[in-house]
Amino acid sequence: MKKIILGLLLLTSVSAVKTYAQMGAATKVNWDIEKNIEINMEMDLVWDIFASNEQLQKASNGYVSAIEVVDPNFPMSRKISFKNGGHRFENITQSEAHNKLIAISFSDTDRPKGIKSAQYAIFIKAKGNQTSVMWRAKVDGNQEAKKALVAQLNAEYDSYAQGLEKMTKKVIPAARMN
Repeated sequence: MKKIILGLLLLTSVSAVKTYAQMGAATKVNWDIEKNIEINMEMDLVWDIFASNEQLQKASNGYVSAIEVVDPNFPMSRKISFKNGGHRFENITQSEAHNKLIAISFSDTDRPKGIKSAQYAIFIKAKGNQTSVMWRAKVDGNQEAKKALVAQLNAEYDSYAQGLEKMTKKVIPAARMN
C-alpha cells in the first residue's frame, strides 16, 4: 500500500511541475529578390490565375511554354518548361487561398549546379481598387550560381508582371456607327 501511495504522490508531483517550451527568436529573412507590382484586377481573379497552371502559363507573357503537374499530392510537384528549352522542377510547399500566399521550393534533384537551396513566395493582397502581387525569393549557393539564378528569376518575374498587366487590358470591339 505504501508503494501505491508513494507512486501516486510521485505522479501528482511530476504533473504539477510547470514546463515551458523554448522557441528561438524569429529571424528576419533577407530576400535576394523582392518585386512588387500593382495591377487593376480584383484580388480573387489574380489568385485564380496563380492557382491555374493554364492561366499562369498565359500570364508568363510567353516566358513559360508549359506547366505540368508531376505529383498532385501535397507538396505538389510540377515541371515548368521555358521558351528557351530549359525547365525546372519545383514543389508547392504552401498554398493558402484564405491568405493569398503560395510558397514554392526548387526540387532537390533539379537545382542548378552550385545552388544549395532556392525558394520563392508569392503574396497577393488587395490594395484599394488594385491588387498587389509581391514576389520574394531566397537563393543559397555559391556567388556565381546565385547571381545567375537571381537574374533568371528576375527575368521570369518581369515577364509575369508584363503578362498580368496585359491580362488587365480588356479589348472592347468597336461598334459600327450608321
